[in-house]
Amino acid sequence: MGMAASQARYLGLTARKTNVEYEGQQINQARTALANQSAELWNKMLNMSVPIAPNKTDYVEQQYAFTDGSNEYEIDDLQRVDKEIDGQKYNYQVTYHYNQDVYKGIQERNSNPQVQKVTTYTTNSTTENNISVTKQGDTYNVTDSTGTTAQFKTCTEKDLDELKVLAQKGLITFDNVNQISKCEAENEQGQKVNFFCKNEDLEKLAQSGKAGELKYATSIAGDYQYKLGNATAEKYDSTDKIQKQALDQIRHDYPELATVADSDIWVFERNGKMYFSIEKDLQTCLNSGNSNKVDVNNKYQISSPIDFQKPLNQYYARNVQEKVTNTEYARLDDKSGTNRYQNIKLESMDTKLALNSQEKADDKAYEDAMQQYNYNIVKYEKRLAEINAKTSKIQVEDRTLELRLRQLDTEQKALTTEMESVKSVIQKNIETVFKTFQ
Repeated sequence: MGMAASQARYLGLTARKTNVEYEGQQINQARTALANQSAELWNKMLNMSVPIAPNKTDYVEQQYAFTDGSNEYEIDDLQRVDKEIDGQKYNYQVTYHYNQDVYKGIQERNSNPQVQKVTTYTTNSTTENNISVTKQGDTYNVTDSTGTTAQFKTCTEKDLDELKVLAQKGLITFDNVNQISKCEAENEQGQKVNFFCKNEDLEKLAQSGKAGELKYATSIAGDYQYKLGNATAEKYDSTDKIQKQALDQIRHDYPELATVADSDIWVFERNGKMYFSIEKDLQTCLNSGNSNKVDVNNKYQISSPIDFQKPLNQYYARNVQEKVTNTEYARLDDKSGTNRYQNIKLESMDTKLALNSQEKADDKAYEDAMQQYNYNIVKYEKRLAEINAKTSKIQVEDRTLELRLRQLDTEQKALTTEMESVKSVIQKNIETVFKTFQ
């Protein structure tokens, strides 16, 4: 190797070694930054407070209670005072409570009322001779032996309930409502009478063009009732003391019912309770169910209009317990010297009453504290997991940099060795040149 080549090689190795040293410095700076991040995470972890589970004994307090024979009273708060009223001295202002039964009206929303309107019918069947029939469109004109003509029109779904009653009594048979026609009339007493005939019987007479025999089924609508599932509703009876007491209370608590007439209120029992409903609401349920298209003629149809009814407002009255809280001046005595009060004399009472002392656990406060503890534990563990994840990531990056630094260290040693070798060659070249000119 010539001197120029050796010097060039030496310069190249020197530049490479400089680059290696520079890259090593960069890696050390990066590792220092990672160490600072790791220290910061460690400090955060040290500053985190480990949640402590609540102690149930911390939620137990001394509770004073007393009774006047009618109610049970519990003292909620004691504030020391020095008060004199009408010659009576009081040393505390006492806040206490008791529970009392209150008769109240309550409204419920029945989400599945299953309201049905059941009408009673007076039914009959008859057969007449010398009946002639003509057909005009969908209408059958039926003329009897006296020359009186009546019109029969095909039944619709609104006639289904009435037809079912006739079928149950064996007065008519049908598979669907459009097989039957109906004529509306009035009897001598002014009652509405419906006549039902089979369309096939009317069609035979119409096509024959001759007078013949025709069978009718008749019904006269009477009173009606509402059924709500298995419960039967009856009209409100103001002479029934129990019903009247309940409805009076409901009207007091729900003034909108005060303007509803007694005749528009229905009463029924369900699950041991006596309920009241307004006829308008019952009819709204019926209409809402009927507005849903259900094929009443489909023998395989499972659902019915009652399955699609809107919720029903219903009311009942019963005794409910209400908390009553009072605050007044009182005299508390401790004659035993045990720091436990034994008697209480309230400003509103004439006599002293014995005080009972007992430990009372505030279960709600303890449960709230436990819920907060569980929340804090989850939050603590989540934060801890985040710190551990970041620390693990930093450790992986640091190990990668450390490995690269070792590679650079090995490379630097190799460069140093090779530079020494090239330096030796250059030295020999110099000695050779100088020897040549001696």
